Amino acid sequence: MTITPFKIYDSEKSNLPTKIFGGEASGIRDWDNIKWPTMLEINKNLFAEYWNEDEIKLGKDIEQYNSKLSDREKYVYNTLTGMLNKLDSIASDFNMFLAFMVTDPSIRSNIALINSFEVLHNRSYQYLTSTMLNDQQKKEAFEEIKKIPVLQERNEHIFSKIQKFIDAVTEYLVSKKEIDDEFLQVAFEGILAYQNLEGQHFTGGFVYFHSLARDQKMIGSNNLITMIKADETQHSEFYGTLIRILMAEYPQLNTAKNHTYAMNFIKVCAEKEKQWAKFIFQGIDTFSMREYANYVEYLANIIARNSGIQEPFPDNKEIRSRWIVTYGSKKRDSKDSKQIVTRTDFLQTDATNYEHSTGEDYDY
Repeated sequence: MTITPFKIYDSEKSNLPTKIFGGEASGIRDWDNIKWPTMLEINKNLFAEYWNEDEIKLGKDIEQYNSKLSDREKYVYNTLTGMLNKLDSIASDFNMFLAFMVTDPSIRSNIALINSFEVLHNRSYQYLTSTMLNDQQKKEAFEEIKKIPVLQERNEHIFSKIQKFIDAVTEYLVSKKEIDDEFLQVAFEGILAYQNLEGQHFTGGFVYFHSLARDQKMIGSNNLITMIKADETQHSEFYGTLIRILMAEYPQLNTAKNHTYAMNFIKVCAEKEKQWAKFIFQGIDTFSMREYANYVEYLANIIARNSGIQEPFPDNKEIRSRWIVTYGSKKRDSKDSKQIVTRTDFLQTDATNYEHSTGEDYDY
């Protein structure tokens, strides 16, 4: 079918959209008349999470960064914030191009919300780095991530698929090409790659900050990271739902070949994440590589489960190192919490609570 990009309003079309790509819709958001009702729930959940990075104060973190972190711990802190900033820079552009193609208004609305969070996260990582470092040090940290071969290899596995999707969107918009099976396959692979960026490479990078908090260091930084993590969990679930919708609306994508491709792609992402971890976490003793590998496999299974794909690590059903949950959760009930950080805005009241860990399951 030959189509043009979606119209912002078409009175001759129904308010109920027909398909995610190449479909028809009036453009009116009638939330009582949407094709996929889960999009309303997702929309409400996304709106419930708004916050600003400077709600988290980092005064004590500055003191601890200079007095308690080793040189290696500082290097990892700087490199990870730079890496996460880079990933969110990619995320913002991916969501923008994806929104250009989506002809279901409710899905497009949620992508717009998610993109606003990615911009906020991008700002937040820079807030961490800029607070701890002077301008020259921050510049060096952000340049360092371009020079690490194992990181470039990990990123290229997903960036290549995302770039291919963006190139296809550009060609479609400029040439008004047909939406065909080739484009749908590129979209499927691009969204899957992006979901691994969200659910594996982002979330895996957060573990270091959780481990510092467990060691009673850089609590403010980890508070900010847990707020970002809550958002990214929602985003990963959304894109898993999107993959399911793609397979439902376009049966030609719902093949054994694509299911096998997706499972293998997710598994390779996990293996590349483990290789990156072996490099970046050399000399870090706040957690073990065994713990990290287990967590990465668990995340890979969550991505597959959200997408309706067979889990690549069927023996890994739970997080074995429970401290990752303790220090990686935005909300925690505790009778004896040693530190409570509370943020309040006009939308909601939220508390981030931490309970000192005894070190149990440090290594399982």
